[in-house]
Amino acid sequence: MSGAPRALSTAPLLVVGALAISACSTTSVDSGATTAPLAATTTLAPIAPDAPIADLLAELDALMRRLDEEIVDDERDEATLARIEDVWEVAEQQIRDRDPDDLFPFEQAILLARTGVERRRPADASKGYRLLVTAISTYEL
Repeated sequence: MSGAPRALSTAPLLVVGALAISACSTTSVDSGATTAPLAATTTLAPIAPDAPIADLLAELDALMRRLDEEIVDDERDEATLARIEDVWEVAEQQIRDRDPDDLFPFEQAILLARTGVERRRPADASKGYRLLVTAISTYEL
């Protein structure tokens, strides 16, 4: 019977240990409860339908120049694409009115910017920028 008293004396320690371990296991981290930092919002001026085409193309150049890096950094690429779309809407109409045959290289560039952002492919955005630079350089202002 010398084994029985020893088993009874360690039983309370086992119960206390089990309770301590189980108390720790009920702690969990709710990752959905964290709040994301507020994004800086800026309201950009609307694009005037009669804005000079040179200004529109310069803005497209500036917007698309770093789009590939924004995609990689997952930083403002969707906002940049939205602005590209706004500028392109006005520029496209002016190019279409002047000479619709000049549209194709610009459309390719904008399409690659879209797919770059939507599919998270910075190489597409980079290629789109190179096409845009070529299209701008050959477009007669």
